[in-house]
Amino acid sequence: MKIFFITSRFPRYKNDPQPIFVHYLTKELIKKGHDIYVLTSHDYKAKKFEVFEKSKVYRIQYFYPADKQKLFYGSGLPYHVRTSLLPYIQLPIYIVLQFIKAKILIKKINPDVIHVHWGFPQGIPALFSKKPYIITIYGGEVFLAKKFHLVKILDKIIEKSYKTFALTKGLADVMREFGFKSKLYNIPLGFDKKIFNPNIKNYKTIRRKYCKDNELMVLSVGRLVEKKGFEYLIKAFSIAYKKKRNAKLIIVGNGYLKEKLNNLIKDMKLKNNIILAGEINHKLLPKYYKAADIFVLPSIIDSEGDRETQGVVFAEAMATKLPVIGTNTGGIPDIISNEKVGILVEQKNPNQLAKAMLKLLNSENLRKYYSENAYKHVMKNFTWETIAKKYIKVYNEIKKDKKRTGK
Repeated sequence: MKIFFITSRFPRYKNDPQPIFVHYLTKELIKKGHDIYVLTSHDYKAKKFEVFEKSKVYRIQYFYPADKQKLFYGSGLPYHVRTSLLPYIQLPIYIVLQFIKAKILIKKINPDVIHVHWGFPQGIPALFSKKPYIITIYGGEVFLAKKFHLVKILDKIIEKSYKTFALTKGLADVMREFGFKSKLYNIPLGFDKKIFNPNIKNYKTIRRKYCKDNELMVLSVGRLVEKKGFEYLIKAFSIAYKKKRNAKLIIVGNGYLKEKLNNLIKDMKLKNNIILAGEINHKLLPKYYKAADIFVLPSIIDSEGDRETQGVVFAEAMATKLPVIGTNTGGIPDIISNEKVGILVEQKNPNQLAKAMLKLLNSENLRKYYSENAYKHVMKNFTWETIAKKYIKVYNEIKKDKKRTGK
């Protein structure tokens, strides 16, 4: 089957640390014998066309010079439109060029189905394509639609799709809250079990880089943006550290809050115990999970209403048998579904978060209990193999409907 993906982001090069969820799905579909074509945005680090691990990838350059393209990579579109005028110039250009390029490729490829990732603006060419399409809603486009009064337009794109999938029930609930009326289904993001598993080797070099033999490593991974809640994590760690002096907090990621977080760490006199590790090569990430003792991501509802729509890092951490702590916001409860697989705390509550960290840091047996249950949970529900099968079932439904109707 020919499947045409329209997405805003796709790996720009091998081991790109930017989110690569779409690529994981394409790899599983290719294993099952499907032909994959991808239309995505260009970046100065990427080629305009390439065969990327068997996916045929077309990238749209929407601004010159190429290194001034500021829509989708880095901190992401929701942040860029908050902080710069350039995206307001570039986005209309991108929408027009995406529409034209998609129309040309759809005619050339003649795909069996179009799979839209991020419903807006990627859904616009699909809406006018006269081809069956499905949509995966990630969340960022929902909050932008609300902010710029585009809910009705995105809802129309969803209404005309064969089916639309929000990552989690939590995200679907937010969409209902914002006024979306079209029917929604749920398929989450997954993790690659070959990459994220309990059998990671050569992780001790990571451990030694940050921790002494008697120290415990608390890990967090995410872009340094408001909704990740790192300010509250640092405050919570400062509380926990008073009772657990052999703990270290390592935060992996980059973003616009780096300087602010560094200053907060200095103010709390914890620069030797809280390390901002920056952005790392994606192939090193499993080693970081394996090196750690617990994983924490205290995501919040930010000042724009944006929140974690799933938090795939939880699934990755759980797959390496790392006990996790998250917040009861957005789609996180869909992964940390009960007290057996992880601990949920209220957002923006450093005291409650510190208490949860100490609970795990003080008990190796409890860490093992959570990690074993979490591993079973994600292996059953969140592998990319499992996720791909769900999408393939939908693709096959479309194919059968086309045969039945003759369209």
